[in-house]
This record gives sequence, structure tokens and C-alpha cells, in this order.
Amino acid sequence: MALCTESPIVVRYAETDRMGVVYHANYLVWMEVGRTDYLARIGFPYGELESDGVVFPVCKAVIELFHPSFYEERLSVLTRLEKLRSRKVVFSYRIVRGAETLVGGTTEHVCVDRQMRVRKIPAGLFKALSAS
Repeated sequence: MALCTESPIVVRYAETDRMGVVYHANYLVWMEVGRTDYLARIGFPYGELESDGVVFPVCKAVIELFHPSFYEERLSVLTRLEKLRSRKVVFSYRIVRGAETLVGGTTEHVCVDRQMRVRKIPAGLFKALSAS
């Protein structure tokens, strides 16, 4: 599990709060950007997975803020697969400004079908994740 994708982000004005810094919930949105880029990179765009009846709701999310970010800053979301099990995946993230880490975090996802029943990760996706 060595693949690390990089997703560029430019902070929009609407993503900042009254203090002029990025509102913390937006980091979770940007982690989703990183995660969907990661899946697309390994050949499994999330929209196609959903069309096939496979979804990965977040069951746990952790963010740790080290430094603030501000309007119009150019950031990157670095995404890695941290853990893979037959029905669950964990992604880790670093949101960086150049070499400086602003935010670290993880999201844990369980694989479910359209009826929200836990299921095994489809074999092709599991193989692609394992190889990444």
C-alpha cells in the first residue's frame, strides 16, 4: 500500500469562517476529494461503484488541525490507503501547504449494498486496493 495521490485544492471564500480561517468541516470535504481521486486513480471511480450498488459510508472520521489555512491558498490533499479488510477500508490524509502539514486525518469506511447491508468488498476492487 504505497500509492499516495495528490489532489489540489484552492481555498474558496465560502470555505472560511468569520475568523478568516478555513472552517474545520471543510477538511472532511477535501478528504472526500482525495479519496474519490484515489479510487479513480486505481480504476474505480466512485460514481461507477455506486451505480453497481456498492457504497462506502464513513463510519469513523478523525481530523487533527496543526495550522490554519486561509482564503485563496493553494493546498494539496495527500491520500493513502492505510488499512484494508474484507469489508472495511481506512484512508489516511495529510493536507499540506508546500512542505507544511496543516491537517492530518483518517476516515474508516464499511462496504454496504443498496439496502445498507454490510457486504464484502467486490473482488476486483479489493485486488486493486491491495495492489495500490
